[in-house]
This record gives sequence, structure tokens and C-alpha cells, in this order.
Amino acid sequence: MNIKTETIAKGTLVIIIATFASKILGFIREIFIAKYYGASVITDSYLVATILPTALAGIIGGALTTVFIPLFIEEKNKNGDQKAWEVASSVIITSVIYLGIATLAAYFISPYFIQLVAPGFDLERYSLSLRLNRIMLPSIVFHGLLGLLTGLLQAYRHFSFPALATLMYNIFLISFITIFYLNPVIGLGIGNLTGIIAQAFLVTFYLFRWKKLSLKDLKANFFHPIIKKIFWLMVPIFFGTGISYINLIVDRIFASKLPVGTIAALNFATRVKDIPIGLFAAALSQAIFPSAAQFAAKDEIKNIKQLLSRSLESLWLVMVPFTVGLILLARSTVVFFFQRGAFTSVATTITSEALVYYSLGIVAIASLSIIGRFFYSYQDTSTPVKISSIGLLINIGLNLILVRYMAHKGLALATSISSIFIAITLLEILRKKIGGIDGKVLLINALKIGLASLTMGIFILLTRNHISNFVK
Repeated sequence: MNIKTETIAKGTLVIIIATFASKILGFIREIFIAKYYGASVITDSYLVATILPTALAGIIGGALTTVFIPLFIEEKNKNGDQKAWEVASSVIITSVIYLGIATLAAYFISPYFIQLVAPGFDLERYSLSLRLNRIMLPSIVFHGLLGLLTGLLQAYRHFSFPALATLMYNIFLISFITIFYLNPVIGLGIGNLTGIIAQAFLVTFYLFRWKKLSLKDLKANFFHPIIKKIFWLMVPIFFGTGISYINLIVDRIFASKLPVGTIAALNFATRVKDIPIGLFAAALSQAIFPSAAQFAAKDEIKNIKQLLSRSLESLWLVMVPFTVGLILLARSTVVFFFQRGAFTSVATTITSEALVYYSLGIVAIASLSIIGRFFYSYQDTSTPVKISSIGLLINIGLNLILVRYMAHKGLALATSISSIFIAITLLEILRKKIGGIDGKVLLINALKIGLASLTMGIFILLTRNHISNFVK
């Protein structure tokens, strides 16, 4: 069986187009936050408040989706669509119950959690963070449900609607920020919650209408053997996904002890850095995952190798030039996107400095989104966790050292170095696992991409002053 290049390309293109619209709105959302709140007490408080709901939703929902898609495809191939949907129904109901319990637990631990992740906060920032956090906690259930239903749709190659549905979240949040900007509890807190509820409702409605389902069709078999298998496989992913959030928490612990606005500046720099990753890498990884899972289930090693090599080449073709551009035009980029309203030139300086060092890890982070999918396709969830754990320790160690000499820049650099280590190590392990990835061709193409990006970089250096003047 040959790789369905056309199918993957179409799936990637659909996701890119839909995601592009969502990312534009998402970035406009960040621009509005920067305009109305700047790098301030309010923005710092909001970003700390989002950690707990986002982390729990990401850890539980992300692990569930990652494990369930390969098992769902495997069940569908073996026992047919009807049996697979019976399993899906049980997983949906069970997940909502556990996510609800997690939300309730989070409500009681949130005061202690905020003290833990932001030890440098004064009473004003702590109190605002706690209020915002508790308002947004119910989003855990909707985030988890959304991830699961999106995964089910993608298993059937329905890529566009879930990506387009993300528009609702950003539309709601932007609207609330604009209307209620004088009251950040409503503008940021309630706006965030209503946005994710609207997005989850749309995806649920689409799935039920497409499959001609009703609530009566949702039946739970809590003792189904696949349910047990899913939750056992989720355990290592809990730790693997949790590591990325622990990285975020560690960075914000250090940043909370730096001047007010540092957390906000690091966030805005991250948002810019995430543009190519969210637009292209995430889209590509979602599009190849069903094919990778199918090839792994049928042990089609040749197709796995080809899919991995082509995916990485396509990824690097976009990511390397983007990295060079962001490093050389960091300040101009931040000025163009954020410097207005409450976002001052001081905030621009801090954000652009962080962006330079974050950009060094773009290629590695983007590559991890592809490499990780291949491990999960083989239902190997433990290897990424082990390597990511080592990466976490490297990040913490570098934070301790670099923050003393480089402040916020050190936090960004530590993140990039640890990401590069994880990506290289996992790629080498995967290469051995599948018996090679045509490394010579991959290296030659990588060198070509690097040379072209270097040429582009020289051109940018020669014209940077003109670009800066134009942006101003």
C-alpha cells in the first residue's frame, strides 16, 4: 500500500486554511489583550489564572485524544463502525464524568496552586488571579470533550469544521474584551469560558448531525476492555503532557519574581513564536496522525519511513526560514503587532528580547509535534515521557543558571535548549525503532533549506533598517 500523499496533502491544506483563519483571530485576541491591558498586573494575573484549567484540560483531554484515536481506528478496522462507536460513546461519557471531578478538585486547590506558581505575586495579583481562575475552571470539561470529539472527526478525515469551530472561541473572547475591558473579570474570565463552551457546542452539534446521533445513542459500558486499556495507556501520557505544563509552571515561577509585566512579555513572545508551529506544524501533525496510526497498525514500515521523512522535510521548509526571519526582525515584529495602547516601548523591548531566544527552538518544537505522533501511532507513550522528563530537568537547571545573568532572556533560552535536546534524542530513538529514515537524503535537503534561509537572512540584514522604519 502506497502512502496516500494526496489525502494527507488535502487534509493538511484544509487544516491550514481553517487554522489560518483561527490563528488570525487568535492573534487579534492577543493584540486586543496587549492594547487594553499591556504587560501589566492584569495580564500577569490572567496568564497565571489560565494555567490550572489549561493544564488539566490539556493533560487529561490531550492524553485521552492521543491514546483513543489509534485504538478507535483499530477497533473500526477489526469490528466495524458500529462497535467502534459503542466504544466512543462509553469513552465520551466516562471522560465527562472524570473531567467534572477534576474541575471540582481544582476549585479547592486553586488558592494553593496560584501561590505555588506565582510566589512573587503581591496580594493584588494573587486575588485577581484566583477570581479569574475559578471563573474559568468549568472550561476543563468543555476543553476535554472538544479534544475527544475533534479526534473522532479527524479519524474520519473531517478536518475543516473542528478547525473552523475554534473561530467561535476567539470571537467570543475578543468581543468580551472589547465590550468589558474595564472589568477584566468579565472581559477575560467570562469571555474565556463562554468562548470554549460555544466552540464545544458547535463541534458536538456537527458530529451528532453527521452521524445522525442523539443523546439517546450515548450509552456507557464502563467495563469495556478498551476503556481499561485506554486509561492504562493514558498514564504515561499524563506525565508526558504534564511535563510541558510543568515547564510552563517553572518558567512562570521564575518570571513572577522578575519585574511586573515579565510574565505577560514572555507570553506575547511565545504567541509570536507559536505562529508557524500552530499554523503549519500542528496542521501537518493532525493530518498525518490517522495515516501513521493505520500504517503502524498494519506494520507497514516502508510507508512509515516515507511519511516521517516527507513530513519532516515539509516542516523544515517552512520552519527554518521563519526562524531566521523572527530572530532578525524580532523588535519590528513586536512593534507591528503589539505596540499600541497600554503596550509600551519598554514592554516591546522585553518581549522582542525573549522572542529572539524563543525562536531558536522553533524547528525543534515543530519537529516534536511530528515525531511524537509516530511514537503514539505505535502506542508507545512511555518513551516520549522519559526523554521529556530529562528535558524538564535540563530546563530547570538552565533556568536556575541563566535567569541570574540573562533574566527573562535566560528563561527563553533554557526552553529552546531543552526542546532541541528532546527533539534530537526522540528522532534518533525513532530512527532506530523503524530501521532508519533515509537520513542522507534528509540531511541534504536540510542543508539546502539552511542555505536558502541563510541567503534570505543576508537580504533581511541589508534591508532591516528600511523594514524597521516602515513598521514604525
